[in-house]
Amino acid sequence: MNAEQVLDVAMKAYWQSDPADVSINAICQMAGISKPSLYREFGSEDGLSRATLDRYAEQVLSEMFVVLRSGTGLRATLAALIDFASDDPRMETGCLFYKMRSGKHRLGPETRARVEEIDAVGQAAYAAFLQAARDAGEWPEGLSVEAGAKYLGEQIALAITMRASGEDPADVREMLTLALSVFTKL
Repeated sequence: MNAEQVLDVAMKAYWQSDPADVSINAICQMAGISKPSLYREFGSEDGLSRATLDRYAEQVLSEMFVVLRSGTGLRATLAALIDFASDDPRMETGCLFYKMRSGKHRLGPETRARVEEIDAVGQAAYAAFLQAARDAGEWPEGLSVEAGAKYLGEQIALAITMRASGEDPADVREMLTLALSVFTKL
């Protein structure tokens, strides 16, 4: 059994559907492996979903962190986030992380804990970005960096969820541009 191939299959299956709707049997069938082989490698369904989320974070979410840490300034970074959420073809089926986050009550304890860790890292990255914008004089004092970080993350999540529901990417771009304009109008 090739664990990397199984993770690719699981990631695609979870990403294209609701992760809770994808059975271990379906993943085994798509990957052409036996259930005992999967359990030997990942320990449990929770172990597989945790490993799949880690792979997704490494391959997809890491790109958002690169954008947030780019140091290109408030407007350029917001524009890059808008591009990612509205134009990245991978987001046509939504974001695996946001799907898992919204259904975390249906996940196993390992995966649920990992979702919470990634969410905290994401919020910290958004907060660091806004703090850097404040330090550069691009974002005003007196506004909560934490509230701004939460707002920014939720607007990105909403835009990607809209893409997954079939909204036109141009409409998603317009909505997200409007939502994020609060950061440049203050």
